Amino acid sequence: MILVVGHKNPDSDSICSALVATELLTARGVEAKPIRQGEINRETQHILEVADAQVPELRTSVAGEKIWLVDYSDLAQAPDDVADAEILGIVDHHRLGDVMTVNPMEAWIWPVGCTNTVLFNMFKIEGHEIKPQIAKLMMSAILSDTVGFASPTCTQKDKDAVAELAEIAGVTDLDTFIKDLLIAKTDIEGLSAAELVEKDLKGYPFNGRDVVVGQVELATLEQVDDMIEALEADLERRCAEQGLAFAAVMLTDITTAQTRLLYKGEWADKLVKHEKDGVLMMENTLSRKKQGWPWLQAELA
Repeated sequence: MILVVGHKNPDSDSICSALVATELLTARGVEAKPIRQGEINRETQHILEVADAQVPELRTSVAGEKIWLVDYSDLAQAPDDVADAEILGIVDHHRLGDVMTVNPMEAWIWPVGCTNTVLFNMFKIEGHEIKPQIAKLMMSAILSDTVGFASPTCTQKDKDAVAELAEIAGVTDLDTFIKDLLIAKTDIEGLSAAELVEKDLKGYPFNGRDVVVGQVELATLEQVDDMIEALEADLERRCAEQGLAFAAVMLTDITTAQTRLLYKGEWADKLVKHEKDGVLMMENTLSRKKQGWPWLQAELA
């Protein structure tokens, strides 16, 4: 049995990748099971309902298990006891992280907009049938991660995958499909500051310290106007409780590609020079992976 697990604070690609990679392994004749490390967000719930798919089992311990990692290769995003598991595979679209293995493993890491684009091509390379349900999961994840093809992380491979998957899934009105997805993505009504920060929070080891960077995708920055102080307080709390050198959250308006960066921690003073009237705005910034985190690494070095 192989457990297929996405990263902590799972987003839609992480959950869909676990389900899709399980389908791929099953098609190979391997027994596999998708699991998740955290609660699913509203967009992911929308996707699972549209595809009529089940939520993977919540499981945070993998000691003694054989596992595949999907949508990450950083130990900070893996189950806490991953060192006691055997990693047999990785499928990802981010930078190569700090995962080390004892034995040779299968690894697919492509510079595309979504892990499901990699999985789509794995299905094609191996000649396995893609069922309509799996096609909906794949295309939804790709559209989510590329923000409906608007993100700079989007490649032609992502667009080609969605075109083929939409046909398999029977989706004839792609514009409406994308619109419904983005409405679910930007729904934050009733969420607390802590829940917003946690919504899509990733940890990174950097210069011998731990750093976290979250992202909240919004229809307009006005959605969080009255939550700025609470969000900053939550970042400060995380630094104090977890010994973080830096904690930040990207508040991203997906309609204008403007991002407001909130940040706290010992290294915060390195970014003050970029503020204007006490606010740090990042223009033309939609992607944490390709824009936000690379910029922060250069500034925090």
